[in-house]
Amino acid sequence: MRAILGCLVVAILLATTIGASARTTADITWNGGGAIGVHFVSDDDATNAFQTGGEYINGEYHAVDHDDNPYNYGVDTTDIKVKAHVNKGYIRYRFTRDDSHTSMYGDAGQESYTYIDSYGDADFAWHSRSNFAQLRNCNYGWQANNQIHATGIHYIYHSFFINDHEGAEIEIEANGQTDLTIMSEDHSGSGFKFGKGCGCFTNAHTDITGEGHFIMNAYADNRIDTDFGIHTDGYLGIYAEFTSGFHFGNFALEGS
Repeated sequence: MRAILGCLVVAILLATTIGASARTTADITWNGGGAIGVHFVSDDDATNAFQTGGEYINGEYHAVDHDDNPYNYGVDTTDIKVKAHVNKGYIRYRFTRDDSHTSMYGDAGQESYTYIDSYGDADFAWHSRSNFAQLRNCNYGWQANNQIHATGIHYIYHSFFINDHEGAEIEIEANGQTDLTIMSEDHSGSGFKFGKGCGCFTNAHTDITGEGHFIMNAYADNRIDTDFGIHTDGYLGIYAEFTSGFHFGNFALEGS
């Protein structure tokens, strides 16, 4: 483990090469002005990059490489939890599943990505977990609602992709306030769930005040089924412009 510390800028590099077979954890908190970056490498199994910076930042970050190798499949379980607040700044999060028991569960390469940029306040709460079989973002028990929040002039992008051409994404650009709830995301084999899954009730909605635009795209090789009544193959795109607010009650969907 190696850490590089500065007065206002903190860059923390973490790797699990410090022990041949030892659980590796990272628990970090911050409070003040400046920036922090964390790069957590769970051997060859998963990678997480997290950065935030602004006039004021605070939050907590918890990472575990379990080094458990379930069923001797050669892939460890990796768990990341983060809560971050920023004023006049940005938050960026990327979790990549780098290994898989491919003979049973297909290729690795699944990725969860979020970027928030705000001239007001922004908050991000997220929980990712990967193992030999799948990548899941299961926020129930960590933060069930409003995982992404921003005020003022702000930009939000969030995506969940299981390969380079299948997955879903949301993009919001607004001047006002956005509360975006994505309680669960799930991956299994060649299929994915966006805004649902993890064995939990569905909780996926957004409420925006002010003006701006909302975009949601979904891509799948065979079929996309939504909770709001649209069923299609290949591609689904939703675009909305608004001047006095926007509400999407349940945008959950799944693809295969």
